[in-house]
Amino acid sequence: MVLPSLGFWLGLAAIATVAGLVRELWMVPLIGELRGHQVGTAIVAAAFLGAIAVFVGRMRLSPREALVIGAAWLLCAIAFEFGFGHYVDGLSWTRLLSDYDLSKGRLLLVLWLVVGIGPFMISRREQRRVSTPSMGNFTR
Repeated sequence: MVLPSLGFWLGLAAIATVAGLVRELWMVPLIGELRGHQVGTAIVAAAFLGAIAVFVGRMRLSPREALVIGAAWLLCAIAFEFGFGHYVDGLSWTRLLSDYDLSKGRLLLVLWLVVGIGPFMISRREQRRVSTPSMGNFTR
């Protein structure tokens, strides 16, 4: 399960990278930096949730497995965000941390919650859906 999870995380990183380019090239000039950040984060979060739902369904993850995988993805995402942002993009630690300030409308923390607990929540939903009998299963 490690290799599929790692491969999937790379897919999430690709989604986020493409979305970041789109945000910077098109959204920010149209609606400004803060709104571009907010709209872009919402779009990426929705894309992540859809992709995570497919992954969890295909892998048939238990809630416990999903929680472990989500935590691993979260650690990878944060390490990538800070590592790439600081050492490749040359952003200061203060600038990187500013994207987590909810009081200033910065929403990156929301995205990391989706990555970290999204697999668990989707796995729990799938587990309840499978274990709950439908009305068609009852006879009179």
